[in-house]
Amino acid sequence: MLILLPFISMLSTTPALANSYSGSERRTLQSAISSALHSAELNRYYQLCKEQPVEGEQQRPTADKDQARMLTLLQQKIHSQNIEQLLAIDSRITKTVSASITKPAGCDDSKGLQALVDNYEMAMFTLDLAMPLEKPLGAKSAASKSRSNAEQQDIQQLIARSHAIALVNVVDKQQLSAVQQANYLHPDYQGRYVFKVQHGWRSTVSQYLGMHIFVADGDIDKTAKQWLVFLDKNGHFIKAIAADKAVSHIRALQNADWRYDVHGALHRN
Repeated sequence: MLILLPFISMLSTTPALANSYSGSERRTLQSAISSALHSAELNRYYQLCKEQPVEGEQQRPTADKDQARMLTLLQQKIHSQNIEQLLAIDSRITKTVSASITKPAGCDDSKGLQALVDNYEMAMFTLDLAMPLEKPLGAKSAASKSRSNAEQQDIQQLIARSHAIALVNVVDKQQLSAVQQANYLHPDYQGRYVFKVQHGWRSTVSQYLGMHIFVADGDIDKTAKQWLVFLDKNGHFIKAIAADKAVSHIRALQNADWRYDVHGALHRN
């Protein structure tokens, strides 16, 4: 089996699954990825530069002679010889390692070829010393995918339950006139800070909302300044998520259905 990897450039959309591994396991994965990529680069070189030997000269290799040893190490350390699955485990690691590989400048670059071979040996040496993964390579990937699917289902259910959804900023209610406070806030609302609605999905809501939590002056710097809020048909909070933790929710919602401009006028998209 000749390992050639033309698909590395297509890994940009692959989710980073290596975060589910421990530090030592990530180092094992990095050594495994480095070994696999060096082997693939050697195979690419030999395929590109293969030629008939001149009479009396030793025939140039046509493939990585250490590929079998590398695959054995992969089996021992990550419990798999699936190169595609290995390289897809974390596109960032794969791209970083790929960019760091010293490649021969051409078929006559003997020094570049030797550097590639030496670095390949070092990668396999490091892999040989690495701790094996606790579970087979695909196990945590499958678990991560399962969690991701469950999270997406939860997000869709939350969206379906919500009468209105809005992206809001935290502002001081003193920015509102007395009339605005009377119009937008409940008479018993005691908090100094309120939500100013930027845009939203499904049904519209008023431009200002009382917050779902009480925030004291001393805690405002520790409080998220932007939230994604989910409301029922009575305007009660179903859930409020700090915007930096709601990326998946916002991605699922896609384009907003309506927005408020700088003058407070409501526009439907």
